[in-house]
Amino acid sequence: MVAAYVLLAVIIVGFFTGAAFFVVAKIERELIDKRLAHAAELWAADSYSAVQSQTLDLSFFKGALIPQPLQTLSPGTHELRLNGRALHVLLGEANGERYAVVDDQSDFESIESSSYITLGIAFLGGIGLAILIGRASANRVILPLTKLASAVQSARIDGSLPGLDATDEIGVLARAIEDRTTQLSLALQRERWFTADVSHELRTPLTIMLGAAEILTSRLQDRPDLLVMTERIRRNAAETARQVGALLQLARAPENTEHVLVDLKPLIEHELERCQPLLRGKSLQLKLIAPENVIVKAIPELVTIALSNLLRNACQHTEQGTITVSLTAYHIVVEDSGAGLPEVVRVRLFDRFVRGEDDFGGGSGLGLSIVKRVTEHLGWGIQHDPGSNGGSRFTLLLSIAT
Repeated sequence: MVAAYVLLAVIIVGFFTGAAFFVVAKIERELIDKRLAHAAELWAADSYSAVQSQTLDLSFFKGALIPQPLQTLSPGTHELRLNGRALHVLLGEANGERYAVVDDQSDFESIESSSYITLGIAFLGGIGLAILIGRASANRVILPLTKLASAVQSARIDGSLPGLDATDEIGVLARAIEDRTTQLSLALQRERWFTADVSHELRTPLTIMLGAAEILTSRLQDRPDLLVMTERIRRNAAETARQVGALLQLARAPENTEHVLVDLKPLIEHELERCQPLLRGKSLQLKLIAPENVIVKAIPELVTIALSNLLRNACQHTEQGTITVSLTAYHIVVEDSGAGLPEVVRVRLFDRFVRGEDDFGGGSGLGLSIVKRVTEHLGWGIQHDPGSNGGSRFTLLLSIAT
């Protein structure tokens, strides 16, 4: 705003300054140069007189009477200073003899200098006034808005936003932001409470199910056909318990969660073993490429749920070939040899409830969105690329422990 006022002042004052220069130049040309030319015509016609010379306030010189400093000048109109006086001189030639008409313009030069000084003062004064007006307007309009934007950017949600008591548009905006921030905070808090409460309430029945499954396992040692079903119940109950624990971790703010050192290779091996039942009836292999152990600071439950979702999706959507998990110090890559994903699904791959048209696995469309939330919570990254064998490649970008 200050710059706009200054620019406006520069344009306006500059326009009037240019107009003043044009007027002064025109006055000089019309009143001085033309008067010298007219006097020269009278001189050449020998029709001048002493009275006319005094009336015109001009000095006439001819031949050898021309002052020495003027004799070296070429014919035409000249401006020079001589003995502290500002002179306009017209030199010409009539009847084979040089002549000079001299007009003393010291008074005019003084007026002209005063005019330029006045214009300069007016120019600087206009710029200064524009700066003062611009700063006053900025302090009145822009500064409260800047303070409000800074407060919103710094995530101040404690009811201390500036401008809440103002009666102008800034006050309306501040109160609207405060109200929306409060609503979002309450909604987020309700979501966290709900997730934590559900996770807590589910732990008890899951614990009972696991205990019952273990008792059944011990009592049905002589019934191998029933042991398979009991083991399935125990495994699914344990898996659900782990997912509930992961949801409880996601319900917490990332800055309030404690990361521990996690050895990724054993964790991946365990998840690959748990996925073996999903390969029944398929010509499909699980392969791990991990030349070295990789230890990161993370939350084991969340890492497990991310890997579990990626591997389960790969197993469900790949009928034959190989699912390869590659582990390095910088990333975990899960690549399958399935049919890949259509472009319409790739665009919104990590959104909730996004499923492919041929999703025969009966998925809910939440798996990859949960993986996205998990990676964000851990401070990791995830990206999807087409696989080298036509399937999909998911890459988890790790945050390495130091």
